[in-house]
Amino acid sequence: MKFKFSTWFPLIPAAGYLVFLAVPALAGPSYTFSVSEGAQPSNVGTITLTQVNGTTVDVLVDLIDTTFPLPEYGFINSGGPHTPFAFTLAGTETGVTATFIQPAGGAFTFGMFSLSTNNGGDTPYGTFGISITSTAGNGTGNAYFGDLQLDVSRPSGLSTDDFIQNTAIDTGSSGPAYFAADLTDGGNTGTQAWKLRDTTTVPEPTSLALLGAGIVAFGLVKRRRKCVRSSAY
Repeated sequence: MKFKFSTWFPLIPAAGYLVFLAVPALAGPSYTFSVSEGAQPSNVGTITLTQVNGTTVDVLVDLIDTTFPLPEYGFINSGGPHTPFAFTLAGTETGVTATFIQPAGGAFTFGMFSLSTNNGGDTPYGTFGISITSTAGNGTGNAYFGDLQLDVSRPSGLSTDDFIQNTAIDTGSSGPAYFAADLTDGGNTGTQAWKLRDTTTVPEPTSLALLGAGIVAFGLVKRRRKCVRSSAY
C-alpha cells in the first residue's frame, strides 16, 4: 500500500483533538506550602495541593515528625477560638465536602475529623471559611499524631487556585494565611500558620494535546521518509 502524506496530513489536528479529549481536565497547578510559623518552631510540615479533577482537590498536610521521640507533632483541640485545621476558599462554600484519606474516614483513637463550612478561628491568624473540626477532647492527650490528608470537593467546580488567604483578620492578627492548624509538639500546644505559597506547574490539557499532535506528526513524517526511500530503489 502506497503511503500518501498529503492524505494523512489533514488528520494531524484531529489526532491532537483526540489526545485533548483523552486528557483529564486539570483546573489548576499543584501548590506546596513549606514555610510555616507559630507556637512551635517554624516549618513543622509541608502542605501540598493537588488537582484530582475539575471538582476535587487533594490536600496533604505532611508534618515533619509524627512519632516518638519528641518532638511528636499532632493535631489537637486546645479550646477557645482554635480549630485543628482551617482554610478559606474563593467562591461559594455551598456543597463543599471532604473525604478523609489520613486518617481513613477521619477516625482516629480519640475522635473523628469532619469538615464544617462554619467559620473556623485560629488565633492569632484570624478566621477562615472552612474548618476541620474534631470530636476529641482538648489537649495533647487527645491528639491525632499523624499526617492529615483529605480530598475536598465542590460540585460547582474546585481548583487549587481557589485556596486563598483569609480576609477576616482580627485586630493585631499575625495573618493573613492560607492555612492554620492547632498543633502540639508533644508538650507545647498552639497555632501554626502557612502564609507563603510556592508553585509547582503541571502540563495543562492544551499543552498535552499539542504534544500528542506533535508526536503523531513526527511519526507520519518519519513514515513518509521511509516510503520515499523505498520508492527510490
